[in-house]
Parts: sequence; C-alpha cells; structure tokens
Amino acid sequence: MKALIYLISLLFVGTNQAYAWEAFYVLKPDELRFSKAKSSWSQEATPTDCRARLKEIACIVNPIQDPKESRRCQPGSEAMAPALERIYDVIPAKLQQTFCTMKVIFIENDTEVLGYAGVLAWDSNSQPQGSFMGLRRALLEQNYDATSVIGWKEQKAFGLTPPPFVHLPEGPRSSIVLPNSLSALHYVIVHEIGHILDFSNKANDFICPAGEACAPVNNPDDFLKMIPAPNSWTALSWQSPMKPKDLQTFPLWSKLCFYDCKEQLSVADMEDFYRQLAPTDFISTYAAVSPWEDFAESLTFHVMAQHEDFEYQIQTPFASYDLKKKWDGLGIKKIWMQDFLNRDLKYPTPLK
Repeated sequence: MKALIYLISLLFVGTNQAYAWEAFYVLKPDELRFSKAKSSWSQEATPTDCRARLKEIACIVNPIQDPKESRRCQPGSEAMAPALERIYDVIPAKLQQTFCTMKVIFIENDTEVLGYAGVLAWDSNSQPQGSFMGLRRALLEQNYDATSVIGWKEQKAFGLTPPPFVHLPEGPRSSIVLPNSLSALHYVIVHEIGHILDFSNKANDFICPAGEACAPVNNPDDFLKMIPAPNSWTALSWQSPMKPKDLQTFPLWSKLCFYDCKEQLSVADMEDFYRQLAPTDFISTYAAVSPWEDFAESLTFHVMAQHEDFEYQIQTPFASYDLKKKWDGLGIKKIWMQDFLNRDLKYPTPLK
C-alpha cells in the first residue's frame, strides 16, 4: 500500500522519474523513446489537423525489453490509422483535440491491458509537456465488440482469467451496445482520453488539510493526509486519494482489485459485491477502484450516453444491473461532467 501511495503522489506533485499506477504514466520528455522510419514522416500533417496526425503517430511496437532503449515503430504502422479514424470521427470535438498534442500512439503487439495513457512531466506553467497513448493491437485489427472485451475485463475483478475475450459462465455477464455499433476500441480510447484530460485540467485535485504539513514526495504517508480540493471531481465521492466517502464505501470495496492483487474478490463474492455497489455513485466496477478511474469511466459513460442506442448491463445468476439507467440518475456527477466538458479545456503542451 505504501508503495502504491508513493507512486500516486508523484503524479500530482511532478517528478523527474517515470512511474505508473494501473495503466497511467508520467514520464520525463526524454523517457518517451521511440523511432520511426523517415519515409513514414514524408507528409506531415499540420499541428492543427488532429485527424491527419493519427497516421503519423500510430506506432506498432513489441514489448519493452530495455526501458533505456528506444522503441522502434514497425513497418505498416500507418495501416492502423483507419481504425483510429473511425473512432475519431464519432467522438466529441473536445476529445478529438487531444490527438493534436499526442506524441505517439503505441500499438502494442503483446500487452495484458486494453489500453493506457500518459503525460510528459509538467512544465513551468504546470501543464503536461505532451501526451501519449497505448492500445492493444488486437482491438484495432479484429473489431471486437464491447460486450466481449469489457465483459472479459469485468470478470478479472473476480479472480477469473479467461482467454481474450471470453466470458466464463461462472462469472458476471456483460451486455454492452456502443453508439453507432462501434467496437470496444471506442470505449477504450475515450477512457484513456479521460485520463489525459483529468491530469491536464486537475479534475482530480488534492490539498493539504488546514494545520497539517504535507510533503508527499519526502514522506509517502503524507499523501494519506491530503483531502479533495473544493469543487474537484474527487470531492464528489472520495474523502482521500485512497478511500471513498463513507456513503460510497461498502464492505467488499477493500477487496476490489484488477492488477497485481494481494487480495481480490472471488466468484463467491459476486452477488454481494454488485448488490453493495449498486447504491453508490460509482458508475462501474472499475470506477470504484480510484478517483482517477472514477473520472475516466464517468467521462466515458457521459460521452456514450449522449446517444440513445447506448446500453450497458451487468447480469449475475440472481440479478441484473442497468448501468446506463444508473448514469441517467446520477444527477450531481452528470452536471459536474457536463460543466467540465463545457469549460475551455486545457491540453498538454505540444512538444516541439
């Protein structure tokens, strides 16, 4: 737990090192290392043509062998652009703008996660110096539906390890219909953009309580002292970076984990878990993990719910949960998210 808190704290105060939690990264500019054949850059898009840049920044890569070495973009990376363009064309303009400041989209040949995102460490104006994203290659090439992919991830929370992207009969069953009948890639990209917008605009923000001295870099335990900043996203549901408010906490929350778990939910917990999660204002299982996943999942739901054809249900042997209907009833969070998207949003500073 202490190590986890330390890594999260460094995301908020800035750091000269690379750290990750879940699937979000903060790197120094010189730590984002990749190379692409010169011929691939022969017709560079203008900095304001975010869609045209997708072909330039797509980069098929193998797993990292040595973090100090540059990741080489494989031939054919540009062929990934059409799958990205299909998603780009249906997301809101303010999300599209994120790609204008994105340095690279790694298309991972082999990775456990569905996607990840990151920013480059803050500049003197407290803005990230660019951003990047990573996506599982199969999601771009196979056009998997959201039910298969997101449902597969949901089962991982209960200790199940089905092959991609299979639902085991003993686990919860997901049924998801995305707007325009697009693939799971739609959901994953919007979620990852949510992380970038969160960190660029301090949606999740923490302050030191009055009368306390907080130095989370020098003392990781100090991060536990911090409280949500007034009017922040965090203030809606969380009392600290690592703990929901009392009204949003439930007995099985302490066992909720997706990655690198020391303790985890089991199939035997399934019925009780969803029954306890239902009255909270966390829109999904993953949203209850942390303030950052809460924001990214909620932004994704807000974007998807603008379309009448969006559906998202979780079924267990004894119950069914309509998450689209739940989002429609989360008035305070819906209003906060709409106000957020109506802002003059900040984006990472494009690297020269």
